[in-house]
Amino acid sequence: MKKSIYILFPFLPLYSFAQQQSTITDKDTIPLMSEVVIKGFESDRRLLETPVSAGIVSRSDVQRFSTASLLPALNTVPGVSMEERSPGSYRLSVRGSLLRSPFGVRNIKVYWNDIPFTDAGGNTYFNLVDQHGIGRIEILKGPGGSLYGANTGGVIILHPDEPAFLQENISAKHHFRAQVSGGSFGLLDENVQWKYQDKNMSSSITQSHLRSDGYRENTRMRRDVIQWNGTARLSEKDKLDWILMYADMYYQTPGGLNLQQMQEDPRQARPGTPGAVEQKAAIYNKTPFAGISNRHLFNKNWSNITSVMLAYTDFKNPFITNFETRKETNLGLRTKMVYHTAAGKHDLKFTAGMEWLYNYSAINNYGNRNGKADTVQFKDKIWARQISPFIQGEWMIGEKIQLQAGVGSNFFIYHYRRLTDADDSKKKKKLDEQLLPRVAALYRISENISLYASISKGFSPPSISEVRPSEGSFYSNLQPEYGWNREIGIRGRTLASRLQFDITAYRFRLRDAIVRRINNVDAEYFVNAGGTNQKGIESIAEYALVRNSTAFIKSAKLRAGLTLNDFSFTDYMVDDKDYSGNDLTGVAKTIWSGGFDITTRWGLYLNASLANTSKLPLNDANTVYASSYDVLLGRLGWKKHLRAFSLELFTGVDNALNRLYSLGNDINAFGSRYYNPAPKRNYYGGLIVTL
Repeated sequence: MKKSIYILFPFLPLYSFAQQQSTITDKDTIPLMSEVVIKGFESDRRLLETPVSAGIVSRSDVQRFSTASLLPALNTVPGVSMEERSPGSYRLSVRGSLLRSPFGVRNIKVYWNDIPFTDAGGNTYFNLVDQHGIGRIEILKGPGGSLYGANTGGVIILHPDEPAFLQENISAKHHFRAQVSGGSFGLLDENVQWKYQDKNMSSSITQSHLRSDGYRENTRMRRDVIQWNGTARLSEKDKLDWILMYADMYYQTPGGLNLQQMQEDPRQARPGTPGAVEQKAAIYNKTPFAGISNRHLFNKNWSNITSVMLAYTDFKNPFITNFETRKETNLGLRTKMVYHTAAGKHDLKFTAGMEWLYNYSAINNYGNRNGKADTVQFKDKIWARQISPFIQGEWMIGEKIQLQAGVGSNFFIYHYRRLTDADDSKKKKKLDEQLLPRVAALYRISENISLYASISKGFSPPSISEVRPSEGSFYSNLQPEYGWNREIGIRGRTLASRLQFDITAYRFRLRDAIVRRINNVDAEYFVNAGGTNQKGIESIAEYALVRNSTAFIKSAKLRAGLTLNDFSFTDYMVDDKDYSGNDLTGVAKTIWSGGFDITTRWGLYLNASLANTSKLPLNDANTVYASSYDVLLGRLGWKKHLRAFSLELFTGVDNALNRLYSLGNDINAFGSRYYNPAPKRNYYGGLIVTL
């Protein structure tokens, strides 16, 4: 009965509308998700007019929770799962891509506007991203290889938090924002942001400092980020975008616990001789990142966008079994030509281009003696290169029909050289390229409701961290994973735009799936499984109970999201054991989330969210499952616009129900050390001043 209620909840606003009325005006202060302009797949159209399954996380969505993490906001998007095994140790999954993610982001391409953020080795240091400098996150779910190269999980586009250009007759403006917040377990989050805008330039500079002692032993973290991004209109034909960022991050890694250890003392680090505390297990990451993108208009039909990026990462990881250092240099180039014309009822757009990514990594492994590098184990050099050409056409027929068709490919080569071997010659591995087509269509049933469908192929080669994992071996026999995705969806708004909804059903069949394994010394490695069969339904609904009322309650909104996953292995044999038909490891069958937001004329506001995650398998054999759990979060605040500035005070609670659960599971862990307990009930509060 409980599951039935969760499934029906996204559609309950339809009934509640018929049961109540509220006083409103024509102006709606609640932003409509269907009105958001989508950049993905070169659409530059409203979400309602785009044939793609997409999730949008706005700045206001992030501010419904604690400002210390993007996790709770991203987890409200159906099909998206973000984990945090300890403060700063993120893993991000779209439609089950977490299966192969030891940490960070794999199998998903990330961009800063048009600038590549994912490196040629297939890795993205998403935990370096400062949420205070982001205006919006666009999540394109499903394979995006027709335009974005190697991925099967999806594409994430980060949009900066910067003001728009001013009109000609308005003088330049400066904006200043400062925030400080603190909370349980030594949490401190401080950031300062300065924005500038005039008729030809818009930019923002953000400085942030985040630290926490952590809930568990050996989970202290610190992150310092300074970021400058902006846009400049150089001429009538050229517009320049840029980002300059430096991130310095440190976080301790406590290690996983077995079930008995978690139940007896969830705050302990992994015990042992030596254990995580004795070995000072942690991550050190210092990364400068620079990206620049220029759009040039040749004439009213032709344009070009060219983006370049440069990054360097100094990475250290004292672990229980070894001490690894990485020096990574990353270069990237993305360029595309766009032809756009409109004639009568027909609107045509053609896009063709290429993305080139290069990575050089010097990776050394040593013994770890109480957090100090000891005897040399391995010294390696790895070079990786990806080239992804693409072409796409878009045809808008009147106001009812839109067609998209594109095809891309991916050429992936890596070289490796082990300096500590007698044969230290440079070896080469070239993976077979594949064509990655995508066809999508949209039909406007009415002005406010659209039906869309797509079929696409994804392709993802093993990343450098999978070919050469932290235990030091080379797995050059790893093959790329690939598969076809089919989906259909309906989205729109109704009931005087009070109700917005988006429902998608899909099926993705993955071949040669790359899965994570742990050996007897707790070091990870990766193998190709036979494949997966992933069927799912994703739905989200928002309903405005009150909009811009003149009464005490100014606005009130309900939100609900539902993810149904029917994921299983196919043709999966390991050591003469047949796991075919087993549930996909680490993926819950049902995830439900609901929220309630209310604002008053006095400036008081309340944001409340409740999420339920069903049990999920922790190993491929499906002999151990993590229990289902509920998480309740809330934020209460007060905003006041004064003559010279605005002031906001807020306080909140996470895990208000005080549940014991794991927010990041180590799947297939040796010794049944699957669990990384999340903090019990904890609190935060803060102050924001805007000038």
